[in-house]
Amino acid sequence: MSGLLEPVRDWFAGLTGRERWLVGIAGVLAAIVIGIYGIVLPLGALHDDAHVHHREAVEASGRVMARLEALADAPDAPVAGSGPVAQMVAAAADAQGLVLQANEARGNDATQISVPTSAPGAALALLDALGKQGINAEQVTITPSADGSVSLNATLTRATP
Repeated sequence: MSGLLEPVRDWFAGLTGRERWLVGIAGVLAAIVIGIYGIVLPLGALHDDAHVHHREAVEASGRVMARLEALADAPDAPVAGSGPVAQMVAAAADAQGLVLQANEARGNDATQISVPTSAPGAALALLDALGKQGINAEQVTITPSADGSVSLNATLTRATP
């Protein structure tokens, strides 16, 4: 390593006292500029972006939670449908334009579904439409994605009169 610095050291030693001061000051100024524009400002921008993304995620979560609370507070609908729950859920999902990745029937009165990607409103609209048909959601897991969509996993059962 000392072999690489030898020419620089020889050059610096050949400078006059005044030139050494000027080169030293120029070096300090260059280090300050590189520190500010190369480290401090980019880190500050990343920090600000993190705050914006966090705020957006909190707001999206609040909207989803408000809709879930509205679904939970809705009065139970009378049992309107007949036939296997899995078929009724598949028809409702198709009407909402959602693709079911899984629709595992648990007898005639229950099913486990999975929607891999959906708009948050469409997923909640599906649960609302099923509730109006007399199909209750026993367990619901809604997982947000970075692109603003959600995945939905739910266990659905026929409401008992």
